[in-house]
Amino acid sequence: MKKFVSILLAALMCCAVVLPLAGCANENYPVTVANITIKTEPKAIVVLDPSAADIISYMSYDAKIVGRSAEVDQSYLAVAPTFGTAASPDVNGIVAAGTEVVFANNAIPDDVVDQLQAKDIKVIKMSLADSPSALETNYLTIGKILGGAKTGETKGKESYQKLIEHMERLKIEATSTNSTVLNTACYLYSGRGGLRLMTSGTYVDMLIGYTGAVNVAVNIDQNNVDENTLKIANPNYVFYDSEETLNAVKQSAVLSKLTALSENKTLMITSPEISRQGLTALETLEKMVYFMHPELNKKSSADSAATQAATQPATQAATQAATQAATQAASQAATQATTAPAQQATEPKSVADQYKITIDDLTLAYEDENDDVKAMQQRLFDLGYIDDKENVTGYYGDVTKEAITAFQKKSKLDENGEEADSKTLEALFMSNAPKA
Repeated sequence: MKKFVSILLAALMCCAVVLPLAGCANENYPVTVANITIKTEPKAIVVLDPSAADIISYMSYDAKIVGRSAEVDQSYLAVAPTFGTAASPDVNGIVAAGTEVVFANNAIPDDVVDQLQAKDIKVIKMSLADSPSALETNYLTIGKILGGAKTGETKGKESYQKLIEHMERLKIEATSTNSTVLNTACYLYSGRGGLRLMTSGTYVDMLIGYTGAVNVAVNIDQNNVDENTLKIANPNYVFYDSEETLNAVKQSAVLSKLTALSENKTLMITSPEISRQGLTALETLEKMVYFMHPELNKKSSADSAATQAATQPATQAATQAATQAATQAASQAATQATTAPAQQATEPKSVADQYKITIDDLTLAYEDENDDVKAMQQRLFDLGYIDDKENVTGYYGDVTKEAITAFQKKSKLDENGEEADSKTLEALFMSNAPKA
């Protein structure tokens, strides 16, 4: 026992000596997930599973993607080469790309898994989340693998929370309408020789809940459709996966009489749309909410226009404010304008410090991923060149490339969206930078 304690103390002392230089161990790696140990942070991954790809991109890990399957057809991942399909991946291509980790699903054959593992490539089989808790688990799992036990898991938690917060905002929008009617909805799909219904506790049930509606299948245990039960529930809205499903509903003597069909309140949400659980999930939820509440879509457009107007040059903003005599701010401004001495126009100056970026001799290029890129994207967003705040990720992808090209064109600079050189960055972060 004494010998054991002595060895332990010696080990701790040794660690204490090394700690100032390197620490006892890397706090992130190795990490073990589903009996698979990842020794170091992966730099090159291939994604065969579309939903995993959606999450990876949403978490801003898409810079690590060196290949994908044909099913991973998100437009923002199109730059990555295709290595076969999820069920028949190109093993040689995956190996040649220097891949360290492959994210797959149950479609991948066991012999392909064996071939990849023989090349020391880790294969992670992802399951499609069928509940909120399973979805959070997928975020945490991907975070741990790609970012480590501590940093990655934290990023996983934050990304999942960000997703849910965005959905909560959409729900608040939906439930803030003046309608006193409680909307009901269902999601129908074709499977195993008949119509099926997404029931309570599923991921789709969660999405329906975030539209502000109630899933009529909330108390139904079986997902096979009982036509008479659905007739009694008579949902206000019917979402469906394909034309085949809609035709089956229309051909049913019972279901064809649903109010949603007679009032044309049916909307196709395809299987990919309803099953991808990152950025696509938000796009799908918006599609559902704005279909149910078209007035919100118009309001959203109006809000965007108001935001853009608020960022117009100070002279135009002052003119608009002057016409709003009813507001106290406008009244004070008018008073100050008559008493204060005329001031000379303010000299343009750099606002880079406000974005916590140093642009001296800085050049940012396509596929860069860092805080400087994120600061640049935030500035592009503020000026209107990037429309969606979700694209302020820190990764220099196609959206950023297009935004830089548009800014360079507006500023009469050399147009090369794949690179934001020091001249472009200097112009971008000037207080008089042109707006989109």
